[in-house]
Amino acid sequence: MPKYLLSIYQPEGKADPEAMARIEADLHRFNEELRDSGSWVFTGGLHAPSTATVVHADGLLTDGPYVEERSTSAGSG
Repeated sequence: MPKYLLSIYQPEGKADPEAMARIEADLHRFNEELRDSGSWVFTGGLHAPSTATVVHADGLLTDGPYVEERSTSAGSG
């Protein structure tokens, strides 16, 4: 049986209560549709993205949930 992870980020800080209510209702409806189709659904909140650490396959640890970007200057070297 295939397994999937669906990760949904919600804004940190103040969010429009009406917009959040619509999002929560949509997520609830989506979860119910998945359950009705026979899928197992596990939900739960995580800590804020600002508290995340990324563990790379080579053992490198970086702060944050996002890939770090390295820029190079043209002509340097």
